[in-house]
Amino acid sequence: MHQSVRDQWISFNDPLEGRVDFMYLDQKGWVSTGIGNKIDQTAAPNSAPSAAERSASLALAGELLWLDAGGSQVTADLVAAEWDKVKGRLDLASLGHNAFKPPFTSLHVDDDEINRHVFAKLDQMELFLTGRPEFTDFGSWPANAQLATLSMCWALGPAFRFPKLQGHVSVRNWQGAADECHFTPDEGTIRIRNKLDRAHFLLAQTVEGQGLPAEQLALDLSDVFGVQGALLALGYHPGRQDGGDGPLTQAAVSAFQSDNGLDPNGAFNDPATIGVLAARLSEAGFTVVGV
Repeated sequence: MHQSVRDQWISFNDPLEGRVDFMYLDQKGWVSTGIGNKIDQTAAPNSAPSAAERSASLALAGELLWLDAGGSQVTADLVAAEWDKVKGRLDLASLGHNAFKPPFTSLHVDDDEINRHVFAKLDQMELFLTGRPEFTDFGSWPANAQLATLSMCWALGPAFRFPKLQGHVSVRNWQGAADECHFTPDEGTIRIRNKLDRAHFLLAQTVEGQGLPAEQLALDLSDVFGVQGALLALGYHPGRQDGGDGPLTQAAVSAFQSDNGLDPNGAFNDPATIGVLAARLSEAGFTVVGV
């Protein structure tokens, strides 16, 4: 993958998945941690594992460095006990990760370990993906197409089957890929991820159509959705990239304006702000469109 994709992977996914340093159950009852990292090999959602599934799940959990409240590394037996405790409360899955925060759980991973694990999984996904015939040219794709495809992998796994999309990407038809990247259930963060993936496939079409650098991520500043993505890319925090001009977005715009000597009015479409935002993105190695 292009370095620009790797550099933005955390800021792209963090607002969607959140950063959780303990074990919890996701909405489908799978034990997870980190930035949406599933550590559960149970085949059926919202169900108890078989002995083999539990063993495979504990192997995944064991790939992380788990610490106790004092910061000391714990044994595999303690990790297994924590996993079993979390998995045993399928009735709490619908309540979100906060239902499992300490003192319900007692183990955690630190930020560096979360990042290490995220990138290890990202590399594993890319390796699997590029072994599939439709994706063999993945390394030369525009960065935006790589980001959108890896985003789908993060949610669905790199073995996902979308025949129409696979046909489109194999011939670099990014518009077609944008039309076929949607997956269900289209609600919550999946709805936002669907919107993001579509937007990045469309940006890939723009990049190739205009002969722009394939290795650079392109960002569109024509609306609040794009401005949110730009702020995230530059380290500001507008909340989720959902296209809503809410208080978090306005606060992030205001912070950017203050940092750059502009009137901190919080208006995402302020012409002076858009001009400076475009300049800062260009300096950071992004391609800017929509201005």
